[in-house]
Amino acid sequence: MMHSLLFDLDALYIVIILFLSMLAAIWIGYKIGLKKTKTDNKNSEISSALLGLLALILGFTFAMSGSRYENRKNNLIDEANCIGTAVLRSDIYPDSLKNEFKKDFETYLNSRRDYYLLDNDEVNLNTSLKQSAVASDKLWNRAAFYAKDKDYFIQSNMMLPALNAMFDSASKSNMVLNSKVPETIVYLTLIFSIIISFFIGYNSGLDKKISKKFVLGFCFLICVVIFITLDLDRPRRGLIKLDTEISLMQKLNLK
Repeated sequence: MMHSLLFDLDALYIVIILFLSMLAAIWIGYKIGLKKTKTDNKNSEISSALLGLLALILGFTFAMSGSRYENRKNNLIDEANCIGTAVLRSDIYPDSLKNEFKKDFETYLNSRRDYYLLDNDEVNLNTSLKQSAVASDKLWNRAAFYAKDKDYFIQSNMMLPALNAMFDSASKSNMVLNSKVPETIVYLTLIFSIIISFFIGYNSGLDKKISKKFVLGFCFLICVVIFITLDLDRPRRGLIKLDTEISLMQKLNLK
């Protein structure tokens, strides 16, 4: 699991710090602008260009975060479907073998559910991954063993591809779940928001007036967009989670 100051810090704390930093930058820029006796008409053009660039960066970062969120959803749905298919194909074996398959499927499914439902507890997450690895080995070894028996030729031709798809889907889901927006881009968004705030305050200082409602509204809206962007990129915590997709696994019938 990736660890860093930005990733470990709660998104709400990040936007609170950002909000205060933006207000401070506006105040500093305003004080500096007040000291200027001459106004520069180019400042408004520069500010407009910077605001456009900020909008582009915010849109780009939000799109990256949203794309990763959609990938997590789609891969989780695909994994649930693959598990369901493999479980159903265990029914084509005789009852004695079917029951053994179902026991290992139950262990595997429970470990996969835990992996998605657990918070950022690295010890428990690794335990869950080990449990699913043990269960998957048992499932594959049993299916591979009976594949050598010509009496189970049809069953094996159906079960082995299903298990292979299930394992591949789990590996892909693990990778996508831990895929994040590069921290460099997140830092760029945060720093650029503060820089733009400084120029807004500076231009207000040149005009010898400042609109508190505009300043507060601007800072608040920027922070809301960044908060949602960060929250989308943190599936194990925050407001936006994968509860609906995880429920598909909880509804799988192993009887």
